[in-house]
Amino acid sequence: MPTSRSELEPSRCDVAAIERRSSDGLASDAAESVRVTAPPSSGALSSAGCSSQPRSARALVRSPPARAVRRGVLLLALFCVALPARVAHLDATGFAEDEVDKLRAIAAYARGDFTADPEHPMLMKLAMLASHQTTGVWNRAAAAFGGPLLSEEAAIRLPNAVAGALIAVILFLLVELLFDRWTAVGAALLWAFDVNAIAVNRIGKEDTLLLLFLLLAAWYYEVGKRVGRTDPVAAQRWFTRCGAAFGLMTAAKYMPYMYGVHVIFFRAADPHPGLNRPDKRPFYLAMLTAFLIANAAILLPANWQALAMYARESTLTHTGYVFAGRVWMNKFSATPWGVPPWFYLTYLVTKVPLPVLMAFGSGLAQLVVRRSERGYVFARVFLVFLVVPYSLVASKFVRYMLPMFAMVDLVAAVGLVWGLRRCAGLARALAVPCVAGVSLGVLGSGALAAMAASPHFSLFQNQVGALLTRNELLFPHDELYDAGMREAVAYVAVAAPRSATVLSEAPAVVRTYLDRFGRADVVAAALSSGRPPDAGGEIWTLVQDGRRYFENEALVAAVRLRPPIHEIFVDGVRAVEIFKGR
Repeated sequence: MPTSRSELEPSRCDVAAIERRSSDGLASDAAESVRVTAPPSSGALSSAGCSSQPRSARALVRSPPARAVRRGVLLLALFCVALPARVAHLDATGFAEDEVDKLRAIAAYARGDFTADPEHPMLMKLAMLASHQTTGVWNRAAAAFGGPLLSEEAAIRLPNAVAGALIAVILFLLVELLFDRWTAVGAALLWAFDVNAIAVNRIGKEDTLLLLFLLLAAWYYEVGKRVGRTDPVAAQRWFTRCGAAFGLMTAAKYMPYMYGVHVIFFRAADPHPGLNRPDKRPFYLAMLTAFLIANAAILLPANWQALAMYARESTLTHTGYVFAGRVWMNKFSATPWGVPPWFYLTYLVTKVPLPVLMAFGSGLAQLVVRRSERGYVFARVFLVFLVVPYSLVASKFVRYMLPMFAMVDLVAAVGLVWGLRRCAGLARALAVPCVAGVSLGVLGSGALAAMAASPHFSLFQNQVGALLTRNELLFPHDELYDAGMREAVAYVAVAAPRSATVLSEAPAVVRTYLDRFGRADVVAAALSSGRPPDAGGEIWTLVQDGRRYFENEALVAAVRLRPPIHEIFVDGVRAVEIFKGR
């Protein structure tokens, strides 16, 4: 961004604002010496006004260690606020099919076989393996001393749950540099209570780690830009860390597109950076090194072939995604004729708590009005380049929205702080209740939504969603994510005779729980593949609304001509129908 005169010659008001804000501990000197945010007054919420009085004695005697302690306490508090909802009752639902693939992959990793699940990078599986082995140690100790045991489901999901809580901390650090501390606190708290983000953080998929390292890379970059205003050489170590974080991001999920979006942002925000930019050689070397260290399996030729098959969609066993009661084509090559473009916007309108959605709308207006400020450029670029291209691509899943959820929380925090500053400008008799009401309305709605939806966060609907859908599921695959299958298999394990066959669209899940329940004699097979030739005995069929595909629609319709013998409900929503007979 071109340098203005005010950046070179900060006013006394600017200096006062700098002194009232504690910058991040690692880049405090550089950041505080150049920051020019307008100082808040009237309780630090108003955007106008500045006292000409010198700093108080208390401010003068504040020591850097004291600031660091307060800052550490704040960051720890944000982490602790975000953590409980993400880790509580992680085994409330059984494994999903994708999670069983990860469970099998880490078992192969433990044997030294790194060719399992090759279409996904190693980093998350390494974290899961460490969690799984640590849980085993814990359970052995707990069994000896009478402590609580941790389930295998919780062990697989725990790394993402912790990473999701860490995102609140990283989001605070990033937004503080791009905007101000109030906006940073608002964004972090909105993320901590974000019912939709929590739902994704609690499953064993790669999207949470992708977002964690994306935001970490963006924060490193912003620190480097701040340091580089006065010392471009010293800034390079921050840019190098940024490159390493982008490498870890790609080792978490093969999504280099996110790096491209960040490139668009820093080109738009600062088209003429001069020397204050990354040195390309160490930057990309750090990116490649981190990627290879965290994803060494990419070097195995066997995995290259698997990745090529995945890219050609040769590994797809079924096609289709149920959205709003209809099966849509859901593969990349079907673009733009697959799942409709309004999929993600529909999710936001029906799933985000309404006060947060209103704050988001207010923040959007600020993104339009304040076009050149760096933080607003960041939010605008990421929001546009996440929502628009994602909506046009045919392949869609709710978990892909996780970066969007972070941007929604950021923009909602912008709108919230804007509203609080308007409230602070009112007469004192009105300012206090206005500030309290707006704060509690927005932040409290998120917290209440999370509390009400726990532990099945993905089933939450706001008032618009409940009105439009009459409590039916618009996104049953992602909202249920194979919830209820564990309980359905438990029912079949008790009721089915020897050598029975169970047909479903989650055969790996069925096989896992049949083995756990001691029914190795029962065959598990895919419904869309039909009865396996070697299967004998009685046929049991498990039908899930979220796993209707083009390949099985006729089969499901035929099975449903007779009533199910049992149904599994999750929070009042039918998750699985159990049928017996041919």
